[in-house]
Amino acid sequence: MPSQSRWWLAAWTLAAGLLTGAGARAKEPTSRTGAYSPYEEETIRQVLRERGWERDPAAEGKEIESVEVVALDVIEPRDPAPQLLNVLHVTSRDHVIRREVLLRQGEPFRKVLVDETARNLRLRRSQLSLVVCVAARGSSPDRVRLVVITKDIWSLRVSWDAALSPGGVESLVLAPSETNLLGRQQTLRGRFELLPESYSLGLRYVVPRLLGTRVATALEGGVILERQRNALEGSYGTFTVERPLFATFTPWAFRLSLGWRNEILRRYVNAQLSTFDAAATAGDDALPFLYRSLNVNGLASATRSFGWAIKNDLTAGLEVLLRRYRVPGTDRYPAAVVDEFTRTKVPTTDDRVSPFVQWSTYSSDFLRTLDVDTLALQEDIRLGHNATVRLYVASADVASSRTLFGLNAGAGYTFPLANGYARLGVVSTTEHQAGGLADGALEAALRLVSPRLPIGRLLVDAVVLNRYRNYLNRTVFLGGDTRLRGWPSSYLVGKDTLSY
Repeated sequence: MPSQSRWWLAAWTLAAGLLTGAGARAKEPTSRTGAYSPYEEETIRQVLRERGWERDPAAEGKEIESVEVVALDVIEPRDPAPQLLNVLHVTSRDHVIRREVLLRQGEPFRKVLVDETARNLRLRRSQLSLVVCVAARGSSPDRVRLVVITKDIWSLRVSWDAALSPGGVESLVLAPSETNLLGRQQTLRGRFELLPESYSLGLRYVVPRLLGTRVATALEGGVILERQRNALEGSYGTFTVERPLFATFTPWAFRLSLGWRNEILRRYVNAQLSTFDAAATAGDDALPFLYRSLNVNGLASATRSFGWAIKNDLTAGLEVLLRRYRVPGTDRYPAAVVDEFTRTKVPTTDDRVSPFVQWSTYSSDFLRTLDVDTLALQEDIRLGHNATVRLYVASADVASSRTLFGLNAGAGYTFPLANGYARLGVVSTTEHQAGGLADGALEAALRLVSPRLPIGRLLVDAVVLNRYRNYLNRTVFLGGDTRLRGWPSSYLVGKDTLSY
């Protein structure tokens, strides 16, 4: 461990020196901005016309005379639904939108910060469907109005998801939610999940700006019950407090979180509990494919961010992971069968208390485009490089199952393709302990979104994962409920993946 500690401290010192130099050479980021959609252009014209304003095509550097927030009704005259329904929705409050604007009255208009304001607001897809920031002429030629136009989505709704198979209903999720509580963009969401042999009930509450500060908090909890007897089978919960890097020039961030999930994990195929047949025995053992899982995780971290166009973030913290697994009800099965199932299908119990240091670098350049994940609305794609290196240690003398040194490293690049993009990425994870390499995984991914064509866009998405060392016995399930359309759910089980 002393040699590992020296490695960790040396990495910290080197990263701190590199980041300090990077921060001193901060440059302004750029954005590749495309045209607004016809729907967005119509909105801009309508808002400016109703207020007697004119668009200013040369606003850069002019003094901001005022910041005007225009929050449209969730149902407008041009929408097919009756406007009477607006009484059931509280529109996002003026101060809730205004506090996200990165420019203030009296400051010079800077397009780079206006673009970032719009991006930050567009991240709130569960509250806002439309975000447009434009400049309007002010009371004199050297002044300008910053106009922020937003439109809420209908926030009181029930989301649902269902998976059907030839054997019946494999899963059903109902999530009633209010994602803009009292117009403050807070979220209150319930969750009901039905599986063939269990169901769960939960509640989640998210406050993105606690008491008007930049601190966000989220609280979630729920219970899991066995269907046949309605008996308590498990529970889950999370609590998070964080101050994120809310803007590209934000220097500090922190995160505190604690969560747990205690449950019985089952593999279903065609809505039926699958079984395991050991190679060590002659007959079909029909051991139910299930095991008890207890996962507890805690995190405390702080981040110092440097640079602007090219970001360099240094994070240090402490991570606690408790991962415990056991197979219940094995008295009726031969020990050899249970042992083979545990060895080949059940993850390895492992506790880890790890201090860590992480360095991330990425570009703040963006492509603003249309019709990738939504229709007729602006979307933001981060361009350029991104890379992360994370070092962590654990000691069997300090509440961990084993002494190890871990390294997680990833890199990627996103290229613009006119109004589309191509993204390549690779991630490597290794954990070394006494005796050599215990865990090693290499993952590569490709995502290609073509430029807009008369027929739409072409999308290619592929991922390959190779776990060449697998001490923790991690597995992947593939089937009709994931990428293999038309196949039975969870049909394939293994440690490696190739999908496209």
